[in-house]
Amino acid sequence: MKLIFEKLKNLKEKKILIIGDIMLDEYAFGTVSRISPEAPVPVLKQSKVDWSLGGAANVAASCKCIGLDVDLVGFVGNDIDGDKILSMSRDLELRSSGLIKSKSRCTTTKKRMIAGSHQLLRLDIEDSSSLSDKDEKRLYRKIKQLMEEGSIILVSDYAKGVVTSEIVKKIVLLAKKKNCKVLVDPKGPDFGKYDGVNYLKPNLKEFNDIVRFFGLDEKDSVIENGRIICQLLHLEGLIVTLGDKGIQFVSLTENIFVPAFTREVYDLTGAGDTVFAFLALGFLHGFEIEESLTLANYAASIAVSHMKTYIVSLSDIFENDIGSSSKIFESWNDLKIKLDFLKLKNKKIVFTNGCFDLLHSGHIQLLNKAKEQGDILVLALNSDDSVRRLKGPSRPINRLQDRSVIAAALESVDYVVSFDQDTPKEIIEFLQPDVLVKGGDYEVEKIVGYDFVTSNGGRVVVVDFKDGFSTSNLVKEVVKRHQV
Repeated sequence: MKLIFEKLKNLKEKKILIIGDIMLDEYAFGTVSRISPEAPVPVLKQSKVDWSLGGAANVAASCKCIGLDVDLVGFVGNDIDGDKILSMSRDLELRSSGLIKSKSRCTTTKKRMIAGSHQLLRLDIEDSSSLSDKDEKRLYRKIKQLMEEGSIILVSDYAKGVVTSEIVKKIVLLAKKKNCKVLVDPKGPDFGKYDGVNYLKPNLKEFNDIVRFFGLDEKDSVIENGRIICQLLHLEGLIVTLGDKGIQFVSLTENIFVPAFTREVYDLTGAGDTVFAFLALGFLHGFEIEESLTLANYAASIAVSHMKTYIVSLSDIFENDIGSSSKIFESWNDLKIKLDFLKLKNKKIVFTNGCFDLLHSGHIQLLNKAKEQGDILVLALNSDDSVRRLKGPSRPINRLQDRSVIAAALESVDYVVSFDQDTPKEIIEFLQPDVLVKGGDYEVEKIVGYDFVTSNGGRVVVVDFKDGFSTSNLVKEVVKRHQV
C-alpha cells in the first residue's frame, strides 16, 4: 500500500463523466422526549436540518473532491429540492451544464428523521417511471456532448428510471468509439441491460439478485458465478463489495480479494458511491486492479466512520496513513485521540506490552485473556533498541515492523503501538488504559504502571504464561538443533 500512497501524491486532474439518478439526502436532527397522543409514535423535536448530494450527485461530489474533472448528467425536478441540488453543485464547483430540469419528474429526495444517532424514519419522494422518449433524447444529447476521448464513464443506477436499457446501449456504443471505459453501479430488476459495459460493481445483495436473474446456482461461490456473469454480460470484470468483509474482483482470467479495513461503522449511506469514485480514480491513473480495490476499500472505511453521507478527500486518506495497517500507530498522540474517542462511547481500554519477538502459543493465550478484560486491546511492543537492551545484542529476531504486522493480524489485538523506553511506564501514563494486563509470575503491586492505573480507578491483571513457552527457549532450541 506504500506504493499507492506515493502514487496518490502525484496525481493530475483527469476527465470523468457521471451519468445516473441524481438525489438529495435530507437529514432532520432532533430529540425525542415524548410519544404522540395521536398515535404510538415518537415526536421528534427538530433542532437542525442538513442536506447532502445523493446518488450520482454524491459520486460526482466525491470525484470532484479527489481532484477529478467532473461532468454530471441527469435529471432534477422543477422544484425546491431540484434548486437545492443545483445550488449545492455550484458551491462544490461542479459543472451543472449536464443537469436537466424536468417539468414532469420530481427530484428524488430521501428525508431522514434522526434522534441522537438513531434513525427513526425515512421518507422517499421519487418518480421511478422510465424516461419519456423526449427526456431520453435530451439525456443522450448531453451525454454525447460531454463524453470525451479516453475518459472514464461512471453510470450510477438507482432504478429511478433514468438508466434505461436503451440509454445503456447508446452509452456503450459511444464509449467504444471514443475509447472510454464504462463502470456501472447496478440496480435490478433488469440486469441484462448492462451487456457490454466494462465493469459492474454490485454489492452482495445485488450480486445475488444477478445470480437469480440469470438462473445460476446460488450454492456456487462468488468467483464461480462471477465468471459466468462476466461471460454472459461480456464484462472485463465484476467488482463485488462485500460490506465488512471487503471487495471481490472477478474476471475470466483472475480473481482478487481485498479484505476490509476495520473501523467503527456509524452510517453506511454513500459508502458504495465512495467505492465507485475511488475505483474511477485508480482506473484513470493506471493503478493495478488490486491497488484500485485497496484504495476504494480504504476510502469506504473512512466514509462509514462518519454520520450521514460523507465525502472522503485525499487529505482523509493521507491523514489516516494508507501506507500502514489501520491497526498500527506510529504516533502515541494519534492513538490517544482514538482511544479517548472510544472511551466517550464507554469502551473499556485494555493495555499489555512486551517484545513479542517470535510469536508462540503463550503469546496467543496472553492476548486472548487480555482481550477478555475489556473492549479494546492495545499491544505496546518494545522497539528494536529496547529489545536489545533487555535481551542482548542478538535480539530481536524479528524487526519491529515485522512484529507489528504479525501482531496486528491477530483478531484479539485492536491496536499496535511501540515504545523505545526500557519500561512501559511512560506510554501507560500517556494512554491511560482502564485495565493493565501482564503475563508471567508477578506480584501485582510490583508491575510497572500498577500505581498509576489503580489510582485512576483501573485494574491490573496478571495472566500466567503457558508453561514451557518463551521466545528465549525457542531460540535456545533452534541453536541446539542447528549444532546437532
